[in-house]
Amino acid sequence: MTMEPFAVRRVHIPVDGIDPAAVAPAPQQTVLLVTGDNDLRVVAARALARDGYRVVTAAHSGHALLACFTSGRIDLVAAELSMEEMSGPALTERLRRHHPELGAVYFAEAGTAECEGVLVRPFTRDELLLQLATCAASIATPVS
Repeated sequence: MTMEPFAVRRVHIPVDGIDPAAVAPAPQQTVLLVTGDNDLRVVAARALARDGYRVVTAAHSGHALLACFTSGRIDLVAAELSMEEMSGPALTERLRRHHPELGAVYFAEAGTAECEGVLVRPFTRDELLLQLATCAASIATPVS
């Protein structure tokens, strides 16, 4: 079986009347993902990156605090509700000293009561993305 060569031509056609700023993508948001569960960390980071987020991962709160200082802007934190060193909400409060507008979503074990901002295991990729989008939207449009 022989393969026949073919040519591909790329053509640029300018469009008049469209403001490039109007179609520019929204600025990429950075999510700090903090969990000791390596599988969740890898899978969630991959899913978030595919959806356009910039992802910084940390295995525990110490790594998260270090990432806060070395990773530039952080918009959202997705962390375990309960960790050995400190709770997710306590970590978020410490991170807010450097990133005051930081939004937060927490991962909880099965059997934990569901509430806003908490994802109870097992959860889906879509549920994670929805929680983060809701959190980001609440930061972008403060309540008056």
